[in-house]
Amino acid sequence: MVELHDLPDGWETTRGSLQRYAHALTAFARAGAPHDPRWSHVAMDPTARGFAMTPVALDDGSQLLGELDLVDHLVVVTAGSDIRRMSLIDGPSPRTVGEAIHELSGRHGRAIAADPARYDDGDRQPYDTNAAESFARVATVAVDVIRQVVAGIEGEVTGPHLWPHGFDIAAEWYSEITVDYEGSKTNAQIGMGWYPTDDSYVYVNPWPFSEEFAAVPLPAGATWHRDGWEGAHLEIPNGGMIPAADVVALGSAVFDIAMPTLRS
Repeated sequence: MVELHDLPDGWETTRGSLQRYAHALTAFARAGAPHDPRWSHVAMDPTARGFAMTPVALDDGSQLLGELDLVDHLVVVTAGSDIRRMSLIDGPSPRTVGEAIHELSGRHGRAIAADPARYDDGDRQPYDTNAAESFARVATVAVDVIRQVVAGIEGEVTGPHLWPHGFDIAAEWYSEITVDYEGSKTNAQIGMGWYPTDDSYVYVNPWPFSEEFAAVPLPAGATWHRDGWEGAHLEIPNGGMIPAADVVALGSAVFDIAMPTLRS
């Protein structure tokens, strides 16, 4: 049985370090990659070894690439034929990562005006290999499960991505219908993701939320969450797991419940 497991005690410390590295890498994609109206250029894509930033074109025709390698526990930065590998076990500071990116991209003729506040932490970062490997294993399952749910959905779908801001892995479906939000037109949407905290959970958030959604029962174990954010919530038990099939069932159920309303 394929399962999403709870993450080990102490994971939050390593999570914080990985999140700071993700902010450092994506600062350069934010500043240098073409703007995506769905903001996918500031997210990280899952790879066979971890997560990679959006490539940034350099002036000599090469690309700036950055990856969190959770197999060999490295931050890997590449520009053309130049490559820099920094051991996560050694805990390089986010500032060290940012400076390495600046140095490599400069060799290839491009000074990327990344916001230094996104990598200004000069402290050594704590990192536990067991915690990181547990995260990588569950992340692989979460990515696969989310892909299963959105694969058959008609319309625009982005992700799954790793979002540095919340350090969650999520995909988003966008309706062609727009609604007014804080003075601008925004597409109705459904986001599905895995939030890997010490109390990790799966969420499926239809937006705008309707009371009609909450009147429909969810698959066993899932509840409608109404405090702070609105959507379906499936908690992974402390020290336990949930079958991947249950996550697929939840995602499919919420899409079936909400899509007719969000498309009309």
